Amino acid sequence: MSISPKVTFGGITRAIFARLRKKASKRGIHVVGAAGEAANNGVRIRWNYDATLELLEVECIHVPFWIDSTRINTELRKEIEATLYSSRAA
Repeated sequence: MSISPKVTFGGITRAIFARLRKKASKRGIHVVGAAGEAANNGVRIRWNYDATLELLEVECIHVPFWIDSTRINTELRKEIEATLYSSRAA
């Protein structure tokens, strides 16, 4: 069961997804495939990427009691939208 709502992003090309994977890895979240789960410091994230539809779904499914899941979703949204914006501006 998810503790925060699933967030869906359109326009995620393979190149953008690769950049997002690299960003996540720098933060200790290792995205090793198109779908899966990863955890770092007690925060567990689930994602599903459909390259054909260029859709990425992301959700926070677990946080320690001292972290607000809304904060995690806000940070996820911010990072993904920044990557999308920079890709469109290029």
